[in-house]
Amino acid sequence: MQTIIVASTRRYSGKTGVCVALIDELIRRGLDVGYFKPYGGMPTEVDGVVTDRDAAFINGWLKRPAPVASVCPIVRTRSYVEDLLAGDPVPGVAEVTAAFDVVSKDRDVVVVEAPSDLEQGAGSGVSATQLLALLGGRVLLVETASAAEPPDRVLHAASLLGSALAGVIHNRVVDAERPMITTRVVPFLASRGITSFGVLQHDPLLSSVTVREIIDELGGTVLCGEDHLDDLVESFMVGAMGQEKALRFFRRKARKAVVTGGDRADVQMAALETSTSVLVLTGNQSPSPAVMGRACDLGVPMVLVDSDTLGAVEHLDLLFGHVRLHGPGKADRMRQMFSEQVPVDALLGALGVTQPA
Repeated sequence: MQTIIVASTRRYSGKTGVCVALIDELIRRGLDVGYFKPYGGMPTEVDGVVTDRDAAFINGWLKRPAPVASVCPIVRTRSYVEDLLAGDPVPGVAEVTAAFDVVSKDRDVVVVEAPSDLEQGAGSGVSATQLLALLGGRVLLVETASAAEPPDRVLHAASLLGSALAGVIHNRVVDAERPMITTRVVPFLASRGITSFGVLQHDPLLSSVTVREIIDELGGTVLCGEDHLDDLVESFMVGAMGQEKALRFFRRKARKAVVTGGDRADVQMAALETSTSVLVLTGNQSPSPAVMGRACDLGVPMVLVDSDTLGAVEHLDLLFGHVRLHGPGKADRMRQMFSEQVPVDALLGALGVTQPA
């Protein structure tokens, strides 16, 4: 049985998407693949078991899913953190080892999604380097590269992971930086003995969320546009200027959420004149009848939230930073990008995967 650990140097690198695409490629080659996420940070409940949302999604997608309780043995809830800091018993290395034994039984390969960065999970004994020592295997590093800085995080990770590092995938690279990453960063890393297995571009679809997810995150009340809660939102903008400037500002982005005070009818009207997927009204102040009527005519959802604009923005920043593959077409798009832009056979060879005869 081969273990592949998919790790990253920082949050929001797109590890989960890479795991899905990698698992799909392994399955296409006739391998029985398991998935394991020892440390999760997005609690949800499935069949009465607290697990991680992404872990539940990927495990449920497999032809032969593992028991829900074994897929993600450590879930970082508030109570888990409090108990850990107090020295009370919490799931740790022993539970991770036992769960991995269940998930890996009779598998050809298990893809292990490491915590968000190289440090996360250290208090529980399951950081990326600790997992490597615990489970063995080879490591695929996923990095969100930037042309504005040298690849210091990759070099540091390589120094920690040593010969277990198979290589790196540069993910979520914007078009403007792609030539620099391809022609300068990739050769530089190669000169340091680090192989790159693809430069995947940033795709707005993968970063998008639904209007419904925004409502759930903010705990908002829907005022209108209930038929469009599953529409995709690619970004968000804050409206805190005059109407004329707001109109020019909002025209820069399509399929967006606009966050503004409930009393800013001028900004709300300007947003409705552009490609806006949802209006988030802060401060628990209802909109004017004119704005409400216009939004209803256009079918644009309006959401009323209790928090102020700054609080709403902080929540949305976290929401948009994390790529969720649950939305329509997202997993398929990630698999397509991976198969087209990654030399999969070379990658699997570096990861030590033996394909069936």
